[in-house]
Amino acid sequence: MTNSRILRDGGGLEEAPKKCPAFVTFLAAACTVLAALGDWKVINNAYGGLPKALALGTIICAFLNFLVAADFAKFKKAMGFFPVFMLLIAVYALVSMYIWVTDFSEVTSISRAGQKILFQTITIIYSVFMCYLLEDRAVHCLFFSLCAANAAIMLLEVPNYGLGESIASVVTCIVTFGTAEGFVRALEIHDITFLFGQFFIYYAMFAPKSSASERRLRRAGMILSLFFLLVGLKRSTIPSVLLACLYVKLLRLVRKPGKFILATGIGLFLFFYVYLYLTRSGILVAFLESLGVDMMGRDVLWSLPNDYYELSPFWKGLGFEGVTDLVNMWKRDGLISRALLLHNDILKIFIELGAMGFTLWSGINYIAYPAYWIKKHNTETGLLYMAILAYMTATYLTDNTAFYFWSCIGLRLIPMSYSYRSRKTEKAMPWKAPTPEEAANEIWMIEMEEKANHAE
Repeated sequence: MTNSRILRDGGGLEEAPKKCPAFVTFLAAACTVLAALGDWKVINNAYGGLPKALALGTIICAFLNFLVAADFAKFKKAMGFFPVFMLLIAVYALVSMYIWVTDFSEVTSISRAGQKILFQTITIIYSVFMCYLLEDRAVHCLFFSLCAANAAIMLLEVPNYGLGESIASVVTCIVTFGTAEGFVRALEIHDITFLFGQFFIYYAMFAPKSSASERRLRRAGMILSLFFLLVGLKRSTIPSVLLACLYVKLLRLVRKPGKFILATGIGLFLFFYVYLYLTRSGILVAFLESLGVDMMGRDVLWSLPNDYYELSPFWKGLGFEGVTDLVNMWKRDGLISRALLLHNDILKIFIELGAMGFTLWSGINYIAYPAYWIKKHNTETGLLYMAILAYMTATYLTDNTAFYFWSCIGLRLIPMSYSYRSRKTEKAMPWKAPTPEEAANEIWMIEMEEKANHAE
């Protein structure tokens, strides 16, 4: 292999993709950092999710890269991911529009839903263009950009508490495994923190480690991911992350892991309907309370919607953001003190998208996408996707993470970026001379084809 060419699967040479210029890489990272800084509570309270739109700067970066180093094959490869991920956006839009039209929904509800669909589309645009720019290095760029953003948020909060108290708060949180007061409490950045769980799974179980530099990068990724998980006050993610890593270990021991990956997706798909029944009937809450689990108000939140939906295959749904309307109504009626969402994404999606929309959402995420990664790429990429999804699923059951901006980016970008490395490794495999038996068979096949041509 030369610097500009790589070996094809059949032994021929093809041009290697042109690397992204350093200044374009810097701009893409800067867009990521600025967009992530929008999750700092001070900025978020003032501007909401608007700063996340800065992630669209990757489109400008991609345009600059194309001007400097145009590579149509590389661009075509990246754009191939668009229709795959836009399938979910189509589900959200079409199902919701049907509900809005038939139920004459209010404009405010439609507007909020449109914003959510827009931001979900931005996560796809960002992921695709980052992988176009950096290919297998996109995951590292995203990781260190979010580390920089999280560290910047920490530094911006220090003046409010003082350096000594801030350090003491971080040490106490780590030593006590989650006790948070003052400084650390202000660093409770839900979305970015959940993403570090995805990064830990990647660096612990999938990151390359063939060279010394790759091993150093892998160790740094694991340490920083764990640090930001703890400081971000997400103790519940640690067991989920470890279980996802154990899942990867076990599936690598089986003979045909691809079938087990698909079986996992199908199992979770079916489990969700059982989970909905257990939630609505109150059996789940009673079981958790019998174990002494502090529900933190979830028992009330999960029971309040019972009069507003049906656990039926014919349930049409309230439309995207329909639950937000319910929560605002409960707050006005004094049933809850704050406009908190359900902390149960499985229930929320079922209520909003209905039985058909929920079935499409879970079927695409848990069955269609794993099958896509396995068939179009390889089993390891499918395993990476399912490990990350399984970890996120644990948060879907008791939290509001299914449509978190950065969490959705990680779920798409990390397997996408990893698939580039897998293809690069396969293409770079050295050519091996055929055995005498293989050569004889090849000659025989050629002779047979020539005879057939002459006969015609």
